Amino acid sequence: MLICAAGDIHGAIDRLYADVLDFEAALGVRFEWVLHVGDFGVWPDPEKIDRATRNHEGAGDFPAWYAAGRAAPRRTVFIKGNHERFVWLDEQPGPEILPGLFYLRNGTTIEIYGDRGALKVGGLGGCFGPADYERKSIHLQNYAKRHYTRDEIERLSAQQGIDVLLTHDAPAGVKFARHRRGEGYVSEAAGLDVLLERTHPRVCFFGHHHTRLDAEVAGVRCIGLNKVGMPGNLVAVDLEDHGRGWSVIGEWPKPRASQGAQPRRSPC
Repeated sequence: MLICAAGDIHGAIDRLYADVLDFEAALGVRFEWVLHVGDFGVWPDPEKIDRATRNHEGAGDFPAWYAAGRAAPRRTVFIKGNHERFVWLDEQPGPEILPGLFYLRNGTTIEIYGDRGALKVGGLGGCFGPADYERKSIHLQNYAKRHYTRDEIERLSAQQGIDVLLTHDAPAGVKFARHRRGEGYVSEAAGLDVLLERTHPRVCFFGHHHTRLDAEVAGVRCIGLNKVGMPGNLVAVDLEDHGRGWSVIGEWPKPRASQGAQPRRSPC
Protein backbone atom coordinates (compact mmCIF):
# COMPACT_ATOMS: atom_id res chain seq x y z
CA MET A 1 0.00 0.00 0.00
CA LEU A 2 1.28 3.43 -0.92
CA ILE A 3 0.93 5.90 1.93
CA CYS A 4 2.16 9.41 2.59
CA ALA A 5 3.22 10.18 6.17
CA ALA A 6 2.85 13.87 7.01
CA GLY A 7 4.32 16.02 9.77
CA ASP A 8 2.85 18.97 11.69
CA ILE A 9 0.90 21.46 9.56
CA HIS A 10 -0.72 23.66 12.27
CA GLY A 11 -3.82 24.39 10.21
CA ALA A 12 -2.14 24.76 6.79
CA ILE A 13 -4.49 22.22 5.24
CA ASP A 14 -4.52 23.82 1.78
CA ARG A 15 -0.73 23.68 1.69
CA LEU A 16 -0.69 20.07 2.93
CA TYR A 17 -2.85 18.72 0.13
CA ALA A 18 -1.22 20.93 -2.52
CA ASP A 19 2.10 19.41 -1.48
CA VAL A 20 0.66 15.89 -1.43
CA LEU A 21 -0.58 16.27 -5.01
CA ASP A 22 2.72 17.80 -6.16
CA PHE A 23 4.57 14.95 -4.44
CA GLU A 24 2.42 12.41 -6.28
CA ALA A 25 3.13 14.09 -9.60
CA ALA A 26 6.88 14.10 -8.94
CA LEU A 27 6.87 10.39 -8.05
CA GLY A 28 4.31 9.33 -10.66
CA VAL A 29 2.10 7.61 -8.05
CA ARG A 30 -1.22 8.08 -6.26
CA PHE A 31 -1.28 7.74 -2.49
CA GLU A 32 -3.99 5.54 -1.07
CA TRP A 33 -3.82 7.18 2.36
CA VAL A 34 -2.21 10.11 4.14
CA LEU A 35 -1.20 9.40 7.75
CA HIS A 36 -0.72 12.51 9.88
CA VAL A 37 1.18 12.67 13.18
CA GLY A 38 -0.73 15.46 14.91
CA ASP A 39 -0.91 19.25 15.12
CA PHE A 40 -3.21 19.02 12.14
CA GLY A 41 -4.76 22.24 13.41
CA VAL A 42 -8.36 21.34 14.23
CA TRP A 43 -9.96 24.61 15.33
CA PRO A 44 -13.64 24.71 14.28
CA ASP A 45 -14.10 28.10 15.96
CA PRO A 46 -11.24 30.51 15.13
CA GLU A 47 -12.03 32.44 18.32
CA LYS A 48 -11.22 29.41 20.50
CA ILE A 49 -7.58 28.77 19.70
CA ASP A 50 -4.85 28.28 22.26
CA ARG A 51 -2.26 30.93 23.08
CA ALA A 52 0.56 29.35 21.08
CA THR A 53 -1.62 29.07 17.99
CA ARG A 54 -2.80 32.67 18.40
CA ASN A 55 0.79 33.90 18.64
CA HIS A 56 1.99 31.94 15.64
CA GLU A 57 -0.06 30.20 12.95
CA GLY A 58 -3.58 31.32 13.86
CA ALA A 59 -6.65 29.14 13.34
CA GLY A 60 -5.53 28.12 9.85
CA ASP A 61 -7.76 26.58 7.20
CA PHE A 62 -9.88 24.17 9.25
CA PRO A 63 -12.74 26.59 10.07
CA ALA A 64 -13.37 27.19 6.35
CA TRP A 65 -13.06 23.49 5.51
CA TYR A 66 -15.46 22.53 8.29
CA ALA A 67 -18.02 25.21 7.43
CA ALA A 68 -18.04 24.06 3.79
CA GLY A 69 -17.93 20.34 4.63
CA ARG A 70 -14.99 19.92 2.27
CA ALA A 71 -13.71 16.44 1.51
CA ALA A 72 -10.06 15.54 1.86
CA PRO A 73 -8.62 14.92 -1.64
CA ARG A 74 -6.84 11.85 -0.27
CA ARG A 75 -8.19 9.71 2.55
CA THR A 76 -6.45 10.89 5.71
CA VAL A 77 -6.01 9.57 9.24
CA PHE A 78 -4.68 11.94 11.90
CA ILE A 79 -3.93 11.80 15.61
CA LYS A 80 -4.03 14.77 17.95
CA GLY A 81 -1.00 16.93 18.50
CA ASN A 82 -0.59 19.35 21.37
CA HIS A 83 -2.37 22.19 19.52
CA GLU A 84 -5.93 21.16 18.62
CA ARG A 85 -9.45 21.74 19.92
CA PHE A 86 -9.32 18.62 22.09
CA VAL A 87 -12.73 18.89 23.73
CA TRP A 88 -14.42 19.26 20.34
CA LEU A 89 -12.57 16.24 18.95
CA ASP A 90 -13.65 14.13 21.91
CA GLU A 91 -17.26 15.16 21.37
CA GLN A 92 -17.42 13.89 17.80
CA PRO A 93 -19.71 10.84 17.43
CA GLY A 94 -17.44 9.00 15.02
CA PRO A 95 -13.96 9.10 13.54
CA GLU A 96 -14.87 10.82 10.24
CA ILE A 97 -14.99 14.54 11.03
CA LEU A 98 -15.01 15.60 7.37
CA PRO A 99 -15.51 13.39 4.30
CA GLY A 100 -12.34 11.32 4.01
CA LEU A 101 -10.74 12.83 7.15
CA PHE A 102 -10.57 10.42 10.10
CA TYR A 103 -9.55 11.17 13.69
CA LEU A 104 -7.73 8.29 15.41
CA ARG A 105 -8.26 8.55 19.15
CA ASN A 106 -5.50 7.75 21.62
CA GLY A 107 -5.08 4.08 22.43
CA THR A 108 -7.12 2.88 19.45
CA THR A 109 -6.47 1.43 16.00
CA ILE A 110 -8.03 1.76 12.56
CA GLU A 111 -7.98 -0.58 9.57
CA ILE A 112 -7.16 1.19 6.32
CA TYR A 113 -7.82 -0.49 3.01
CA GLY A 114 -6.14 -0.19 -0.37
CA ASP A 115 -6.02 -1.98 -3.69
CA ARG A 116 -3.64 -4.64 -2.38
CA GLY A 117 -5.02 -5.26 1.10
CA ALA A 118 -5.32 -3.66 4.52
CA LEU A 119 -3.08 -2.18 7.20
CA LYS A 120 -3.67 -1.71 10.92
CA VAL A 121 -2.70 1.74 12.20
CA GLY A 122 -2.36 2.57 15.91
CA GLY A 123 -2.42 6.06 17.36
CA LEU A 124 -1.01 7.78 20.44
CA GLY A 125 -1.24 11.54 20.04
CA GLY A 126 -0.34 14.44 22.27
CA CYS A 127 2.95 15.11 24.01
CA PHE A 128 4.49 13.84 27.23
CA GLY A 129 3.53 15.71 30.40
CA PRO A 130 5.07 14.29 33.61
CA ALA A 131 2.33 15.71 35.82
CA ASP A 132 -0.45 14.12 33.75
CA TYR A 133 1.12 10.85 32.63
CA GLU A 134 -0.10 8.80 35.62
CA ARG A 135 -3.59 10.28 35.59
CA LYS A 136 -6.53 8.54 33.91
CA SER A 137 -7.20 9.97 30.48
CA ILE A 138 -10.90 10.49 31.31
CA HIS A 139 -9.87 12.84 34.12
CA LEU A 140 -7.89 15.22 31.91
CA GLN A 141 -9.70 18.47 31.27
CA ASN A 142 -9.36 21.18 28.63
CA TYR A 143 -5.72 22.00 27.77
CA ALA A 144 -4.40 19.05 29.82
CA LYS A 145 -5.82 16.87 27.05
CA ARG A 146 -2.72 17.76 25.04
CA HIS A 147 -0.92 15.07 27.06
CA TYR A 148 -1.12 11.31 26.66
CA THR A 149 -1.44 9.00 29.67
CA ARG A 150 -0.18 5.62 30.85
CA ASP A 151 -3.62 4.02 30.56
CA GLU A 152 -3.72 4.98 26.87
CA ILE A 153 -0.31 3.35 26.42
CA GLU A 154 -1.61 0.20 28.12
CA ARG A 155 -4.76 0.13 26.01
CA LEU A 156 -2.85 0.34 22.75
CA SER A 157 -0.17 -2.09 23.94
CA ALA A 158 -2.85 -4.78 24.19
CA GLN A 159 -3.51 -4.55 20.44
CA GLN A 160 -2.01 -7.16 18.14
CA GLY A 161 -0.82 -6.86 14.55
CA ILE A 162 -0.20 -3.11 14.33
CA ASP A 163 1.58 -2.30 11.07
CA VAL A 164 2.08 1.45 11.51
CA LEU A 165 2.26 3.40 14.76
CA LEU A 166 1.58 7.14 14.77
CA THR A 167 2.80 9.17 17.73
CA HIS A 168 3.03 12.91 18.07
CA ASP A 169 5.97 13.07 20.45
CA ALA A 170 9.28 11.33 19.79
CA PRO A 171 9.59 8.02 21.64
CA ALA A 172 11.93 8.07 24.64
CA GLY A 173 15.49 7.48 23.54
CA VAL A 174 15.31 9.30 20.19
CA LYS A 175 18.36 11.54 19.93
CA PHE A 176 18.40 14.99 18.34
CA ALA A 177 21.78 16.42 17.34
CA ARG A 178 20.23 19.88 17.43
CA HIS A 179 17.07 20.85 19.23
CA ARG A 180 15.40 23.93 20.67
CA ARG A 181 16.26 22.51 24.10
CA GLY A 182 19.93 22.33 23.22
CA GLU A 183 22.39 20.17 21.35
CA GLY A 184 22.40 16.46 22.05
CA TYR A 185 18.81 16.42 23.31
CA VAL A 186 17.32 12.97 23.98
CA SER A 187 13.55 12.54 24.09
CA GLU A 188 12.14 11.71 27.52
CA ALA A 189 8.62 10.91 26.28
CA ALA A 190 7.99 8.03 28.68
CA GLY A 191 5.88 5.09 27.62
CA LEU A 192 6.22 5.47 23.87
CA ASP A 193 9.35 3.30 23.87
CA VAL A 194 7.45 0.68 25.89
CA LEU A 195 4.60 0.86 23.39
CA LEU A 196 7.02 0.19 20.54
CA GLU A 197 8.56 -2.76 22.35
CA ARG A 198 5.19 -4.34 23.06
CA THR A 199 3.49 -3.79 19.70
CA HIS A 200 6.57 -3.90 17.43
CA PRO A 201 5.01 -2.23 14.38
CA ARG A 202 6.77 -2.21 11.05
CA VAL A 203 7.41 1.53 11.32
CA CYS A 204 6.64 4.45 13.62
CA PHE A 205 6.10 8.03 12.45
CA PHE A 206 6.25 11.02 14.80
CA GLY A 207 6.28 14.82 14.61
CA HIS A 208 6.17 17.57 17.26
CA HIS A 209 9.89 18.40 17.06
CA HIS A 210 9.77 19.88 13.54
CA THR A 211 12.81 17.89 12.48
CA ARG A 212 13.32 15.21 9.86
CA LEU A 213 15.37 12.37 11.31
CA ASP A 214 15.68 8.59 11.43
CA ALA A 215 16.05 6.60 14.63
CA GLU A 216 15.55 3.13 16.01
CA VAL A 217 13.79 2.39 19.29
CA ALA A 218 13.14 -1.12 20.61
CA GLY A 219 14.16 -2.52 17.24
CA VAL A 220 11.60 -0.42 15.37
CA ARG A 221 12.48 2.15 12.70
CA CYS A 222 11.17 5.56 13.75
CA ILE A 223 10.83 8.40 11.24
CA GLY A 224 10.59 11.96 12.52
CA LEU A 225 8.80 14.34 10.16
CA ASN A 226 9.46 18.03 9.62
CA LYS A 227 6.82 20.76 9.77
CA VAL A 228 4.81 21.91 6.76
CA GLY A 229 6.77 23.48 3.94
CA MET A 230 10.11 22.19 5.22
CA PRO A 231 12.16 19.39 3.64
CA GLY A 232 10.95 16.04 4.91
CA ASN A 233 7.44 17.15 5.92
CA LEU A 234 6.10 14.34 3.71
CA VAL A 235 7.56 10.85 3.37
CA ALA A 236 6.22 8.33 0.86
CA VAL A 237 6.24 4.69 1.98
CA ASP A 238 5.30 1.48 0.19
CA LEU A 239 4.19 -1.25 2.62
CA GLU A 240 3.89 -4.79 1.34
CA ASP A 241 0.46 -6.37 1.73
CA HIS A 242 1.96 -9.53 3.24
CA GLY A 243 4.79 -9.90 5.75
CA ARG A 244 6.60 -6.92 7.26
CA GLY A 245 8.43 -5.45 4.29
CA TRP A 246 8.30 -1.74 3.53
CA SER A 247 10.40 0.91 1.81
CA VAL A 248 10.74 4.69 1.65
CA ILE A 249 10.27 5.86 -1.93
CA GLY A 250 10.71 9.62 -1.55
CA GLU A 251 10.42 12.78 0.54
CA TRP A 252 8.85 16.22 0.03
CA PRO A 253 9.53 19.09 -0.11
CA LYS A 254 13.03 18.52 -1.39
CA PRO A 255 15.87 20.82 -0.30
CA ARG A 256 16.11 23.81 -2.64
CA ALA A 257 19.55 22.80 -3.85
CA SER A 258 18.26 19.46 -5.18
CA GLN A 259 16.69 19.05 -8.58
CA GLY A 260 13.24 17.52 -8.69
CA ALA A 261 11.97 14.68 -6.55
CA GLN A 262 13.41 11.58 -8.08
CA PRO A 263 11.99 8.37 -6.62
CA ARG A 264 14.36 6.44 -4.43
CA ARG A 265 13.77 3.16 -2.65
CA SER A 266 15.24 2.55 0.76
CA PRO A 267 14.43 -1.00 1.90
CA CYS A 268 13.80 -1.33 5.61
